[in-house]
Amino acid sequence: MRRHEGRNIVSNEISPGSPTNPHQPLDLARFTLAAPAEIAQHLANIAKHGHMVTVFANKGKNFILTRLLSVDYQAGQFTFDWGAEEETNAQVLNSERNVFVCSPEGVKTQFVTGQVSKVMLEGRPAFLCELPEQVIKLQRREFFRIQTPLGTPIFCHVADFNQREIDLALFDISLGGMSLWLPAVDSPGFDIGQQYRQCTIDLKPFGMLKLGIEVRHRLTAHMRNGNEAMRIGCSYLNLTPAMETLIQRYVGFLERERRALVG
Repeated sequence: MRRHEGRNIVSNEISPGSPTNPHQPLDLARFTLAAPAEIAQHLANIAKHGHMVTVFANKGKNFILTRLLSVDYQAGQFTFDWGAEEETNAQVLNSERNVFVCSPEGVKTQFVTGQVSKVMLEGRPAFLCELPEQVIKLQRREFFRIQTPLGTPIFCHVADFNQREIDLALFDISLGGMSLWLPAVDSPGFDIGQQYRQCTIDLKPFGMLKLGIEVRHRLTAHMRNGNEAMRIGCSYLNLTPAMETLIQRYVGFLERERRALVG
Protein backbone atom coordinates (compact mmCIF):
# COMPACT_ATOMS: atom_id res chain seq x y z
CA MET A 1 0.00 0.00 0.00
CA ARG A 2 1.42 3.42 -0.88
CA ARG A 3 1.39 6.37 1.48
CA HIS A 4 -1.57 8.71 1.07
CA GLU A 5 -0.57 12.34 0.90
CA GLY A 6 -2.27 15.52 1.95
CA ARG A 7 -4.16 14.14 4.91
CA ASN A 8 -5.02 16.63 7.63
CA ILE A 9 -6.82 15.57 10.77
CA VAL A 10 -7.13 19.06 12.20
CA SER A 11 -10.61 19.40 10.80
CA ASN A 12 -14.20 19.75 11.87
CA GLU A 13 -14.46 16.18 13.18
CA ILE A 14 -13.15 17.49 16.53
CA SER A 15 -14.90 20.48 17.98
CA PRO A 16 -12.51 23.41 18.52
CA GLY A 17 -14.33 24.63 21.61
CA SER A 18 -13.53 23.89 25.22
CA PRO A 19 -16.11 22.90 27.85
CA THR A 20 -15.54 26.10 29.81
CA ASN A 21 -15.25 28.55 26.92
CA PRO A 22 -16.74 27.41 23.61
CA HIS A 23 -15.00 30.27 21.76
CA GLN A 24 -11.50 29.40 22.97
CA PRO A 25 -9.45 27.62 20.26
CA LEU A 26 -8.12 24.17 21.09
CA ASP A 27 -4.38 23.84 20.37
CA LEU A 28 -4.45 20.41 18.75
CA ALA A 29 -0.68 20.38 18.22
CA ARG A 30 -0.21 19.68 21.94
CA PHE A 31 -2.38 16.58 21.64
CA THR A 32 -0.97 15.20 18.37
CA LEU A 33 1.20 12.08 18.06
CA ALA A 34 3.37 12.21 14.94
CA ALA A 35 6.22 9.75 15.61
CA PRO A 36 5.47 6.42 13.85
CA ALA A 37 6.63 4.38 16.84
CA GLU A 38 4.36 6.35 19.22
CA ILE A 39 1.40 5.97 16.87
CA ALA A 40 1.95 2.22 16.49
CA GLN A 41 2.28 1.76 20.26
CA HIS A 42 -0.89 3.73 20.99
CA LEU A 43 -2.94 1.80 18.43
CA ALA A 44 -1.47 -1.50 19.67
CA ASN A 45 -2.68 -0.68 23.19
CA ILE A 46 -6.17 0.05 21.84
CA ALA A 47 -6.14 -3.32 20.04
CA LYS A 48 -4.81 -5.15 23.10
CA HIS A 49 -7.60 -3.90 25.37
CA GLY A 50 -10.35 -4.44 22.81
CA HIS A 51 -11.76 -0.90 22.87
CA MET A 52 -14.61 -0.21 20.47
CA VAL A 53 -13.73 2.07 17.55
CA THR A 54 -16.13 3.98 15.31
CA VAL A 55 -15.04 4.41 11.68
CA PHE A 56 -16.79 7.18 9.75
CA ALA A 57 -16.61 6.73 5.97
CA ASN A 58 -17.77 8.62 2.89
CA LYS A 59 -17.74 12.04 4.56
CA GLY A 60 -19.65 10.72 7.57
CA LYS A 61 -22.49 9.20 5.55
CA ASN A 62 -21.62 5.69 6.72
CA PHE A 63 -20.01 4.27 9.85
CA ILE A 64 -19.21 0.96 11.50
CA LEU A 65 -18.41 -0.09 15.07
CA THR A 66 -15.32 -2.24 15.10
CA ARG A 67 -12.15 -3.19 16.97
CA LEU A 68 -8.50 -2.94 15.99
CA LEU A 69 -7.07 -6.44 15.52
CA SER A 70 -3.34 -6.01 14.97
CA VAL A 71 -0.69 -3.36 14.41
CA ASP A 72 2.45 -4.01 12.34
CA TYR A 73 4.95 -1.20 12.94
CA GLN A 74 7.53 -2.57 10.47
CA ALA A 75 5.01 -2.82 7.63
CA GLY A 76 3.32 0.44 8.61
CA GLN A 77 -0.10 -1.19 8.62
CA PHE A 78 -2.91 -2.20 10.96
CA THR A 79 -6.03 -4.34 10.65
CA PHE A 80 -9.51 -3.88 12.06
CA ASP A 81 -12.53 -6.12 12.30
CA TRP A 82 -15.03 -6.70 9.50
CA GLY A 83 -18.44 -5.14 10.13
CA ALA A 84 -21.73 -6.97 10.64
CA GLU A 85 -23.41 -5.57 7.49
CA GLU A 86 -21.89 -6.38 4.10
CA GLU A 87 -23.39 -3.29 2.46
CA THR A 88 -21.69 -1.04 5.01
CA ASN A 89 -18.41 -2.96 4.63
CA ALA A 90 -18.54 -2.31 0.87
CA GLN A 91 -19.14 1.39 1.49
CA VAL A 92 -16.13 1.55 3.82
CA LEU A 93 -13.96 -0.18 1.19
CA ASN A 94 -14.99 2.44 -1.37
CA SER A 95 -14.33 5.38 0.94
CA GLU A 96 -11.20 7.40 0.10
CA ARG A 97 -11.02 9.00 3.56
CA ASN A 98 -11.92 7.39 6.88
CA VAL A 99 -12.09 8.92 10.36
CA PHE A 100 -11.42 6.64 13.33
CA VAL A 101 -12.71 7.67 16.77
CA CYS A 102 -12.48 5.87 20.11
CA SER A 103 -12.14 6.71 23.80
CA PRO A 104 -9.78 4.34 25.66
CA GLU A 105 -9.84 5.09 29.37
CA GLY A 106 -11.93 8.19 28.70
CA VAL A 107 -9.28 9.87 26.51
CA LYS A 108 -10.53 10.58 23.02
CA THR A 109 -8.38 9.29 20.17
CA GLN A 110 -8.97 10.31 16.57
CA PHE A 111 -7.08 9.79 13.33
CA VAL A 112 -7.67 9.84 9.60
CA THR A 113 -6.57 7.30 7.01
CA GLY A 114 -6.88 6.84 3.31
CA GLN A 115 -8.61 3.97 1.55
CA VAL A 116 -8.64 0.53 3.17
CA SER A 117 -8.55 -2.93 1.61
CA LYS A 118 -9.87 -6.38 2.44
CA VAL A 119 -7.68 -9.21 3.76
CA MET A 120 -8.28 -12.62 5.28
CA LEU A 121 -7.10 -13.26 8.85
CA GLU A 122 -7.40 -16.80 10.19
CA GLY A 123 -10.03 -17.55 7.59
CA ARG A 124 -12.13 -14.45 8.33
CA PRO A 125 -12.34 -11.14 6.44
CA ALA A 126 -10.83 -8.00 7.95
CA PHE A 127 -9.85 -4.51 6.86
CA LEU A 128 -6.21 -3.60 6.20
CA CYS A 129 -5.02 0.00 6.38
CA GLU A 130 -1.84 2.06 6.52
CA LEU A 131 -0.91 3.51 9.88
CA PRO A 132 -2.02 7.13 10.12
CA GLU A 133 0.53 9.92 9.83
CA GLN A 134 -0.91 11.65 12.88
CA VAL A 135 -3.10 10.71 15.84
CA ILE A 136 -4.94 13.20 18.02
CA LYS A 137 -5.01 11.99 21.61
CA LEU A 138 -6.95 14.45 23.72
CA GLN A 139 -5.95 14.53 27.36
CA ARG A 140 -9.34 15.84 28.45
CA ARG A 141 -12.89 14.80 27.75
CA GLU A 142 -13.97 16.24 24.39
CA PHE A 143 -16.83 14.13 23.13
CA PHE A 144 -19.56 14.33 20.58
CA ARG A 145 -22.76 14.97 22.55
CA ILE A 146 -26.23 14.23 21.22
CA GLN A 147 -29.56 15.20 22.73
CA THR A 148 -31.88 12.42 23.77
CA PRO A 149 -35.34 12.30 22.15
CA LEU A 150 -38.10 14.40 23.73
CA GLY A 151 -40.88 12.07 22.59
CA THR A 152 -39.38 9.02 24.27
CA PRO A 153 -37.32 10.46 27.15
CA ILE A 154 -34.53 8.49 28.82
CA PHE A 155 -34.28 8.59 32.62
CA CYS A 156 -31.41 8.11 35.04
CA HIS A 157 -32.65 6.26 38.13
CA VAL A 158 -30.59 7.36 41.15
CA ALA A 159 -31.13 4.88 43.98
CA ASP A 160 -28.85 6.52 46.57
CA PHE A 161 -30.15 10.10 46.51
CA ASN A 162 -30.50 11.31 50.13
CA GLN A 163 -31.70 7.89 51.30
CA ARG A 164 -34.40 7.77 48.66
CA GLU A 165 -34.75 7.18 44.92
CA ILE A 166 -35.23 9.73 42.15
CA ASP A 167 -35.62 9.63 38.35
CA LEU A 168 -34.01 12.42 36.30
CA ALA A 169 -34.57 12.92 32.56
CA LEU A 170 -31.50 13.02 30.32
CA PHE A 171 -30.88 16.09 28.18
CA ASP A 172 -27.89 14.74 26.27
CA ILE A 173 -25.36 11.93 26.40
CA SER A 174 -21.84 11.20 25.19
CA LEU A 175 -18.97 8.86 25.97
CA GLY A 176 -17.64 11.49 28.35
CA GLY A 177 -20.78 12.06 30.41
CA MET A 178 -24.37 13.24 30.31
CA SER A 179 -26.61 16.13 31.30
CA LEU A 180 -29.66 15.64 33.52
CA TRP A 181 -32.65 17.85 34.29
CA LEU A 182 -33.40 18.53 37.95
CA PRO A 183 -37.09 18.71 38.96
CA ALA A 184 -36.68 22.36 40.03
CA VAL A 185 -33.99 25.06 40.11
CA ASP A 186 -33.82 24.91 43.90
CA SER A 187 -33.83 21.09 44.13
CA PRO A 188 -31.61 19.85 46.99
CA GLY A 189 -28.55 17.76 46.32
CA PHE A 190 -26.60 17.35 43.09
CA ASP A 191 -24.02 19.92 44.06
CA ILE A 192 -20.76 20.08 42.13
CA GLY A 193 -18.48 17.24 43.21
CA GLN A 194 -21.23 15.06 44.67
CA GLN A 195 -21.19 11.43 43.65
CA TYR A 196 -24.05 8.97 43.29
CA ARG A 197 -22.93 5.38 42.79
CA GLN A 198 -26.22 3.52 42.33
CA CYS A 199 -27.50 4.80 38.99
CA THR A 200 -29.35 2.90 36.29
CA ILE A 201 -30.16 4.08 32.75
CA ASP A 202 -32.21 2.04 30.30
CA LEU A 203 -30.69 2.79 26.89
CA LYS A 204 -33.44 1.20 24.85
CA PRO A 205 -33.16 -0.91 22.75
CA PHE A 206 -29.53 -1.70 23.63
CA GLY A 207 -29.60 -2.51 27.31
CA MET A 208 -29.23 -1.34 30.88
CA LEU A 209 -26.38 0.86 32.05
CA LYS A 210 -25.44 0.54 35.74
CA LEU A 211 -22.76 2.93 36.95
CA GLY A 212 -21.94 5.90 39.17
CA ILE A 213 -21.96 9.59 38.30
CA GLU A 214 -20.20 12.70 39.60
CA VAL A 215 -21.71 16.18 39.22
CA ARG A 216 -19.26 18.39 37.29
CA HIS A 217 -21.27 21.54 36.59
CA ARG A 218 -24.69 23.16 36.98
CA LEU A 219 -26.43 25.38 34.44
CA THR A 220 -29.65 27.38 34.73
CA ALA A 221 -31.57 27.10 31.47
CA HIS A 222 -34.61 29.04 30.25
CA MET A 223 -37.39 26.89 28.85
CA ARG A 224 -39.67 27.83 25.95
CA ASN A 225 -42.53 28.49 28.36
CA GLY A 226 -40.41 31.08 30.17
CA ASN A 227 -39.71 28.96 33.24
CA GLU A 228 -36.23 28.26 34.53
CA ALA A 229 -34.81 24.76 34.89
CA MET A 230 -31.55 23.40 36.24
CA ARG A 231 -29.35 21.18 34.08
CA ILE A 232 -26.46 19.31 35.68
CA GLY A 233 -23.50 17.89 33.80
CA CYS A 234 -22.19 14.57 35.10
CA SER A 235 -19.16 12.42 34.37
CA TYR A 236 -19.24 8.64 34.69
CA LEU A 237 -17.64 6.66 37.50
CA ASN A 238 -16.18 3.18 36.96
CA LEU A 239 -16.93 3.10 33.23
CA THR A 240 -16.03 -0.32 31.78
CA PRO A 241 -15.31 -1.21 28.13
CA ALA A 242 -18.69 -2.97 27.95
CA MET A 243 -20.42 0.21 29.16
CA GLU A 244 -18.42 2.25 26.60
CA THR A 245 -19.71 -0.04 23.87
CA LEU A 246 -23.31 0.31 25.07
CA ILE A 247 -23.12 4.12 25.14
CA GLN A 248 -21.36 4.24 21.78
CA ARG A 249 -24.05 2.08 20.18
CA TYR A 250 -26.80 4.24 21.65
CA VAL A 251 -25.17 7.49 20.51
CA GLY A 252 -24.76 6.04 17.02
CA PHE A 253 -28.41 4.97 17.03
CA LEU A 254 -29.57 8.49 17.95
CA GLU A 255 -27.34 10.02 15.29
CA ARG A 256 -28.76 7.73 12.60
CA GLU A 257 -32.29 8.67 13.67
CA ARG A 258 -31.41 12.38 13.62
CA ARG A 259 -29.96 12.15 10.12
CA ALA A 260 -33.01 10.25 8.88
CA LEU A 261 -35.30 13.01 10.20
CA VAL A 262 -33.35 15.85 8.56
CA GLY A 263 -33.31 13.94 5.31
